[in-house]
Amino acid sequence: MSEMTNKAIELLLQELQGWVGYEITIEKKERNDLDKNTLALRGVEIVNQIEDEDDYVDPHTIQLKGNGTVLQKNGNTFKLPLDSYELPIHELYSIEASSELLTVKTDRATYILKK
Repeated sequence: MSEMTNKAIELLLQELQGWVGYEITIEKKERNDLDKNTLALRGVEIVNQIEDEDDYVDPHTIQLKGNGTVLQKNGNTFKLPLDSYELPIHELYSIEASSELLTVKTDRATYILKK
């Protein structure tokens, strides 16, 4: 990762650590698909994933820890399978931050996080 990318990741971590203790919403826009989740954020850390032959799993992620739900288009909700949400940071294009909104753009998707 480049020095600029490392600084952007440090900024993102710093912002997210300030959100610990809050319930956040996460929207992931990928092509024509929109996923929505909520998470009671209790921790943030960088995780290096096991290498994946199919390039499906991002090698570097920020793991948002906490209990959460997935919001379906029909209004139903169900519990996140794990007590965490992984935000990929390997191919990071940009980060925009304010006190209550983070926008993270990667090569695969745009993530909008709201406090």
